[in-house]
Amino acid sequence: MKVYLDCLPCFMRQALDAARMATHDPVAQRDVLDRVAKLLPMVPIDATPIDMGQIVHRLVREVTGVADPYARVKKESNDLGLKLYPRLKQRVRMSEDPLLTALKIAGAGNIIDFGPKLAMDANGSIEGVLNDSFTQALRGTLDQDQYNAFKERLAASEEVLYLGDNAGEIVCDRILIEELVKRGKEVIFVVRGAPAINDVTLADARYVGMERLATVVTNGSDAPGTRLSDCSPQFIEAFESAQLIISKGQGNFEGLSDTPRPIFFLFKVKCPVIAREIGARIGAVVLKEQVLEEVAK
Repeated sequence: MKVYLDCLPCFMRQALDAARMATHDPVAQRDVLDRVAKLLPMVPIDATPIDMGQIVHRLVREVTGVADPYARVKKESNDLGLKLYPRLKQRVRMSEDPLLTALKIAGAGNIIDFGPKLAMDANGSIEGVLNDSFTQALRGTLDQDQYNAFKERLAASEEVLYLGDNAGEIVCDRILIEELVKRGKEVIFVVRGAPAINDVTLADARYVGMERLATVVTNGSDAPGTRLSDCSPQFIEAFESAQLIISKGQGNFEGLSDTPRPIFFLFKVKCPVIAREIGARIGAVVLKEQVLEEVAK
């Protein structure tokens, strides 16, 4: 997926948000914005949003000297996910279709995203927003044809490569992965190689107990999505040999939407650019199969 003009002001807003997370110094914050403003006219027309996102967030870390500006909110998000885990797990257990319910929960958890502007409730907390996301997803439907295609691909696969996205959301991924493991699947869970916005890293996976369920690996990159040209040879080997890839989040979709692999994208639509790209409404939880024939064209 290529950068839209709508993405350019979003990069400025992301830069300011990240700078404010990293430092209270207005001089440093202004320096970040000035540098990003100089970069925007040079964005190639064929760049992807995660290409630019990687540059912006590297710049924030360089200017502020803070290695992980989102460390605090990531921990808070993981703690919130773990707090909600027992109730969400019970919803899966009581469901007539546990796999479908787990997919909905995993998709709804993608609301915890500090790349797009994350909404807060009146108390400045994401818990209310997250609970609303779960309620909407569990009451709503996933495309039945897409779900049937997913089940067929899953039944034919012994191993699943699962591309993680955000902290907090990773607990929802854990619920889905537990259902995959119950069905006898080996799961490889992929995290970022270094901090990128509030994306999951190895530390987040360990914090929520993911290593007890899946083999956890890094992709070797600090891009806020899967940027194959920047990933490690070890990850590329796993990616190219995967029987089934579950790709979580908008950033991974942005990086892989033109890649001919057996991918199912799972995310919550959070910005108008993505909504137009896939023909879905903002707020929808989407399960979307990569159509290999269309990509090849």
